[in-house]
Amino acid sequence: MIDVLLAPTPGPLPKLDNSQIVVLDVLRATSTITTALNVGARAVYLYDSLDAARAARSAWDPATAGPVLLAGESRCLKPADFDLGNSPREQVTHRVGGATLLLATSNGTRAAVQAQAARALFAASLLNASATAAALLPQLDTLDTLFLCAGTQGKLAFEDTLGAGAILFALLQQTYRTDLVFTDNAWLAYHAFTAVRQRLPAALRLGQGGINVIEAGLEDDIDFCARLDALPLAVRIEPSPLRAVRA
Repeated sequence: MIDVLLAPTPGPLPKLDNSQIVVLDVLRATSTITTALNVGARAVYLYDSLDAARAARSAWDPATAGPVLLAGESRCLKPADFDLGNSPREQVTHRVGGATLLLATSNGTRAAVQAQAARALFAASLLNASATAAALLPQLDTLDTLFLCAGTQGKLAFEDTLGAGAILFALLQQTYRTDLVFTDNAWLAYHAFTAVRQRLPAALRLGQGGINVIEAGLEDDIDFCARLDALPLAVRIEPSPLRAVRA
């Protein structure tokens, strides 16, 4: 079964031990994670609060673990004591290449923490939709597939629905199968994406997540995150400690 959880839920996720889960926070955490790994970050560690990331930074020993950067946001903006915010445009090789990022965001990293017991866990965005679809294929018939939309402040986020739809669209393109079992939520995400796939930058500006980014003065992030399949890499999230790496 292929399902989409359109909005975050405070309770435990079902069937984690028999599921491959894709976490989506298109604006902006999973776009930032994908971009950081693409330009040479060693890994991106994920935390469900700013204080948890700060504590990890305090305990980090660069002499043994290598260089580290503290990254994250509160209400879209970088905390004063952090090295980086949550903008994928900050992820350039001369800043993050060879470093490990410790990332905490309002929605996306919290969703990853919630899903960390999944059999397989991925981080995805519009930037790596097709690469993520290819990574899901080997276990498509043996595991349930769940797209976990991180949402905005506990509510549905339009851009995450579009991200799930983009991966579903790519899955169908890559498999040419008519027997894949999509739930109604999955079909909703698929058709939402197909309706706007030629106008993604404009579509990402419509939802509350896009509005929040614009009001924070970071509108250029929207155009960056709207670049469908710009980065051909899948991102796997490993447990203990929770970290995103190239798949």
